[in-house]
Parts: sequence; C-alpha cells; structure tokens
Amino acid sequence: MKVFDRFHVYLWNGRDNNCNSCLFAGVLPGGKHVLVDPGHFVTPAMGESALERLLAGIRRDGLDPSAIGLVILTHGHPDHVEGAVDLARLGAKVALHREDGELFRRMGGEADLYLQDGTLELDGEFRLDVLHSPGHSPGHITLYWPERKVLVAGDCVFYRSTGRTDFPGGDAGQLRRSIERMAALDVEELLCGHPYGHSGFIRGREEVRENFRIILTYL
Repeated sequence: MKVFDRFHVYLWNGRDNNCNSCLFAGVLPGGKHVLVDPGHFVTPAMGESALERLLAGIRRDGLDPSAIGLVILTHGHPDHVEGAVDLARLGAKVALHREDGELFRRMGGEADLYLQDGTLELDGEFRLDVLHSPGHSPGHITLYWPERKVLVAGDCVFYRSTGRTDFPGGDAGQLRRSIERMAALDVEELLCGHPYGHSGFIRGREEVRENFRIILTYL
C-alpha cells in the first residue's frame, strides 16, 4: 500500500512466517525502486507464494516490479532474504552489511554492495541513513528516512517486543544498545520486521515512543 509519495509498505498477512517489506519508489536513477526485505520466495511450512504476493501488491500500487533496481536486506536470515536471490537473477542489485554477507551466501546470494553506518545517497536529494544495529544478527541494519521520519527496523523491534537473540551471532546487550539508538530518533512511521500480534506498522510519534518505552522497560 502507498503510505505517501515514494514510500510503500507491504504487510505480510499469510498463515506462515514471513517478513514485512517496503519499497521506496523512483529513488534511483532512471526512476527505479529500492525494495527492502523481500522475504521468502515460498514459505517453508505451508508453501505460500510469498514473493509473488509481494510483487502482486507492488503491481496493485501501479508500480513495475521489473523496475526494482536495488534490494536492501536488513539482515541475512532466510525469511528476509530468500526472495532477493530470485530478484538478483532478474537484474536487481543487492545490498546488506558485510557481517551478514555469509548468511546471504548460504542462501545462494551474493551482495553487490556492503552497507555500513552512514548516509546512503540515492537519486537527487533522496537519502537514507543506515544504522548498524546488531543484536538480532551481527550485521543487522536499520534504515531511517529523516525527511519523512520513517524507520525501517527489521527484526530489532516488533510491536511491544524485540527480535530474538538466541540465533548464532545474537547478543542481547548489543540489541538493547541498538534499540536505545533507534529510540532517540524522531520517528513517526515505524515498520517492524514481522506482524507479530499487530500488523507491524506503527504510526504516529506518540505510538512509536510508547512502543519503545514498553520495550526498553522490560528488555
């Protein structure tokens, strides 16, 4: 769904586990798009066509999936990256943090660009701030669009909860520090990595602040 100009959110509503996705429309040269976390190609337990559902949603928004020029992965777990392998075969470039590059390679993918803390300059004046946010995985990143106060949190933050730290490379102390850093940002639109107990799209500054407050109280 289109949230506002240049920002589209695709919330997973299937029965099996899969991630939420988003798309920044027309922010690359030639009017191409940036897609974040395409999720599974097909979900592992129930065989739901996750990537095709995502691409169908993009088409419903009047956008051409073949114009996806860059896929950004918040981290390297299969439920976020599997679809990127297929999109790369269709010509999209893939970017993630170097520390999760091996996870992506195990899925059959290869990064074209490694991201780190700093500003990612795209077409014209459009930029995204990249925050290295380890804890759920060593190379987890989050994306902040300061112009519209959008935070794409991946699996660091969910509705009233956080991502797991018991996977290889997880670290609870790092995750808390990453969340504290995110909580200090001015955020009005928070996209979480999964629809656990909620759609995972938290809207409004006060709602976002309350979500961070609850998480940090019990983390």
